Amino acid sequence: MPPITILVVDDDEPFRDMAIHLLTGLGVLVVGQAGGGVEALAACARARPHAALVDVNLPDTDGFALARALARCPSRPRVLLTSTDDRAASPEMVADAGAVGFVPKGELAVTDLAPYLGDGSGKPKTDA
Repeated sequence: MPPITILVVDDDEPFRDMAIHLLTGLGVLVVGQAGGGVEALAACARARPHAALVDVNLPDTDGFALARALARCPSRPRVLLTSTDDRAASPEMVADAGAVGFVPKGELAVTDLAPYLGDGSGKPKTDA
């Protein structure tokens, strides 16, 4: 199975660095990073990631709108939303954006991210 590839989108560079370190440690291949929506869309078109970790609060858009826009990228990445505010995204907001879930930033390191990111095939990860 190919490694999962991911794009990390957050305007806070230290957080991006931490997320990249965390994801790399999980065996995920980080193929791009962006500080905002416009940059994220360009990176998605270029790198064609399987997944994207997207902050809800970005300087030029919000994570919900970006999730909808990323769905139109060639690779149609699975979008996992995140925020420092653990109440920033309701299940309804996540579903409406077409994202696969929401994990608060403070819980990323202790959450099994595999169900959100898939297995690299573009299909949801299963336990089979």
